[in-house]
Amino acid sequence: MAMRRFFTLLALPPTSAKLSETDAAPGFRGCGKAFLNLLLVICLLSPLAISAEEGIEHPFIEPKQIKPETCLTCHPEKKEGQFVHAAGDCENCHRIISEKNQTTITLFATGGDLCAKCHEVSKAPVLHGPYKAGQCLICHEPHSSAFKAHTRSSGNALCLECHAPKRVTGDTVTLFSRQRISKADFEAIPKIELDPTLRFGHPCAAHPVAEVPDPLHQGEKMSCLSCHDPHGSNLANILVLAKEAGDLCDTCHRAIPKTKQPKLENQPQPERTPNLPTQLKLKGRGDCRNSSGGD
Repeated sequence: MAMRRFFTLLALPPTSAKLSETDAAPGFRGCGKAFLNLLLVICLLSPLAISAEEGIEHPFIEPKQIKPETCLTCHPEKKEGQFVHAAGDCENCHRIISEKNQTTITLFATGGDLCAKCHEVSKAPVLHGPYKAGQCLICHEPHSSAFKAHTRSSGNALCLECHAPKRVTGDTVTLFSRQRISKADFEAIPKIELDPTLRFGHPCAAHPVAEVPDPLHQGEKMSCLSCHDPHGSNLANILVLAKEAGDLCDTCHRAIPKTKQPKLENQPQPERTPNLPTQLKLKGRGDCRNSSGGD
């Protein structure tokens, strides 16, 4: 039953292929090609999809062979990548029980509860929606990644996967080519609209969001993280707090030498009509802090 549910979640057909002892990897018994294919996709599932208590049928592993080296025989990609999860030992997150010629694998906890066993949880009053819901794997790869912090994409592309408008034709939306969320959930996420170069447009039409120096972080470029915390904040819209508890917008703009401050009329203008519904029509001091929702 668990195996059928497993294939259903992955949209893969169950297989009735017979097992061959010669197909087995070291440390396994009764593990044929069909089961090896199963191994390759077991860890693709989000902890949100399967409860910690529900075990996944797995090719039998001799108890003495329950160790990372055995897992990596079929899952080498979990150790490959520029950034590999520091947890290291598979058993820090996965409970593996082998008895009576049967191996069952569960998670010690699911979603954010699993991550919180090692990572400190933010107690900020304003939390990013997925973070608040314990959906860490929306943004992070659990094993390895090509990007810092094990994110699924780099820079603003990570945020725009959810916060940029998309035409939705079905009942679900695919994120990062692998995850699916409902159309209703996707449309409930606050959206921002940028110019075609993705360099300007938030919180107002001519405001840069990329490819310009970040005045508050020497050597870095402007990004979503210049103004927003990805997990939680004490401020609305998960805005970050400037140094010495100063106002973020004022602190940033004052950090730009007056000789280098481009006047608004001299800035490259977005290739579209400014001040769309997702943008601000600035009327006075403070308006720039009220853009988009915090989650």
